[in-house]
Amino acid sequence: MENPYLVVPSIPPVLDPGFRPAILARRAFARDASVPVRIALEQADGSVFHAAMAVLPEDHPNARWNAFFVERFAKFLLWSWGGWRIWIQGPPRIAADLQRHYLEDATGRFDSEIIGQRIYDHPITVVATGELPPARSRTTALGRHLEGCRIGFDLGGSDRKVAALRDGEVVFSEEIVWDPYFQKDPAYHHDGIMDSLRRGAAHLPRGDALGGGGAGGYGHNPGQGGAPFRGGSAGEFERGG
Repeated sequence: MENPYLVVPSIPPVLDPGFRPAILARRAFARDASVPVRIALEQADGSVFHAAMAVLPEDHPNARWNAFFVERFAKFLLWSWGGWRIWIQGPPRIAADLQRHYLEDATGRFDSEIIGQRIYDHPITVVATGELPPARSRTTALGRHLEGCRIGFDLGGSDRKVAALRDGEVVFSEEIVWDPYFQKDPAYHHDGIMDSLRRGAAHLPRGDALGGGGAGGYGHNPGQGGAPFRGGSAGEFERGG
């Protein structure tokens, strides 16, 4: 059955006539939705973020599409906020359908493996509740620090970058080609990163701070979800490789 809320845009794109904008579908669904659903998304450090939407009454002729729209909203929250445990305050079937999606559907299992397991060390878990856990977040001031001797690195898919900074002045910057994606031996990544750090450190009298980043998803620092490390197995991360 075709989703009745997939609205045809007023100007269909010539190259993709079957395209249905998500925003139009959400607006159409929202016009019929009247049952509140509150959602809490929990991260690995205990931070909890709240969101809300509405779904159709169970006796509505299109109620079967509730699961579709809740899953789409949950996916948006997972990829924008990050987290592994989803708390649902609303009709019991909403939580049950969403958990089934992460256990049985191919796209749901993918999200659970990549976002849940690889980034947050837990499969995505859905909990039905009468009351959401309180919203809370742990914030840390980042950035704007230029004083002293600092090294920064960035791990891309085709090159790794390093820069050395002394009291706000860049004294060294370099890009080195590498090919990390499908390297199964973590020594390749370790040696490459250490090489970049040593190159930066050679231009400073001391090291006051070190920071880095990379392509992919990172949850509270572990690198399992980082794109440069995707060739490694879960066992390598567990062993600290």
